[in-house]
Amino acid sequence: MRNQVLFELAALLCAAIVLPACREQKLPEAAVQTVGGGVVESIQPDTPERYSASIEPFATVDLAFKSAGIIERIYQVRGADGRMRNVQPGDKVPKDTELAQVRALDYQQRVDQAEAQRAQAEAQLAQARAQLEQARANFSEADIEYKRADTLFQSASLVKPQYDQAKGRYDSSAAAVTGAEAAVKTAEAALANAAAAVSQTRLALSDTTVRAPFTGWVSARNVDTGSLVGNPTIGFSLMDTSLVKAVFAVPDTSLAEVHLGQHLMVMLDAVQRSVPGVVTSIAPRADPKSRVFSIEVTIDNPREEVRPGMIGSLTVAGVRNATPRTVVPLGSVVRSPSDPKGFAVYRLEDRAGKTYAALQTIQIGQTFGNSIEILQGLRPGQRIIAVGGTLVRDGQEVRVLP
Repeated sequence: MRNQVLFELAALLCAAIVLPACREQKLPEAAVQTVGGGVVESIQPDTPERYSASIEPFATVDLAFKSAGIIERIYQVRGADGRMRNVQPGDKVPKDTELAQVRALDYQQRVDQAEAQRAQAEAQLAQARAQLEQARANFSEADIEYKRADTLFQSASLVKPQYDQAKGRYDSSAAAVTGAEAAVKTAEAALANAAAAVSQTRLALSDTTVRAPFTGWVSARNVDTGSLVGNPTIGFSLMDTSLVKAVFAVPDTSLAEVHLGQHLMVMLDAVQRSVPGVVTSIAPRADPKSRVFSIEVTIDNPREEVRPGMIGSLTVAGVRNATPRTVVPLGSVVRSPSDPKGFAVYRLEDRAGKTYAALQTIQIGQTFGNSIEILQGLRPGQRIIAVGGTLVRDGQEVRVLP
């Protein structure tokens, strides 16, 4: 028991001696890293400004169903395996192709009912017109009789009861004409309504078919045979690539060099050649955020080898890089530790006779040879680490080689 107490006392004494020493021990400082120095420069490029352009289809349309119902047929094409299948994205269809058909039986019945009602209205109108003709004939006879009776009555050659009979027949036949004319107008209005109903039902019947408005490529199909569709349902998306548009943006300082009808060459890496195009659209106002103007260049694409989504580049004759550019060597740019998608550069700071690396986040622009443009974060004349930036950390002391 005594030996155990002595052992524990010795352990406590050792701890009292060792722990303070451990607390006073400092972590070793990072070694001084040797790096290559550089300076942020300002250059005045003399090459034409190159713009990046995205290729878009000349026309894109979403085809919706106007008549609701169940789809009973979808346009069939022969697949790569030789079997017939429903049309799908990537298939090319001619203009006026019936892409889908909604069951038309219900709509045909409505057309038949409307046409029957129109036939009935036509018969009623014919009857009303016949009655009008008869009323007018009766009125003509009554009018002649009344005029003769009036003449005889004025000369005292006709007694008053006979005169009153003639006038009564005249008034009655006149009222009959008025009533018959009103009946004809009512029948004509009923026939017009019936004819409009026929037109509407026939239109609804024709709208059971979705047709391709132009020859193009199916880019989306959202329905299948048996699908229930309504008025707002978009069944297909179609795009026309017989022409394509190269869309790019220019700042206001370069806008004066671009005009409608201007011929430009668009370089497409995907097809390894340049294709000619014509400026067909210039945005009337700048984008509120980027402050650039969108330009569209239309390109003939008869073989349709230029596909939407490709990236192209072009230069505008006469547009030079007149604005000085702040640049740094390409090798000085590193990934930002705080943003995997961002970039940074290490500045060189002198403190107390020593030089330290200071991390500076940046926004990069286009490249000029072995240099890259700095849009934000640095200014010309600042010292930076040009070589060895990946070997240091923020705040580390460095030795700079000339």
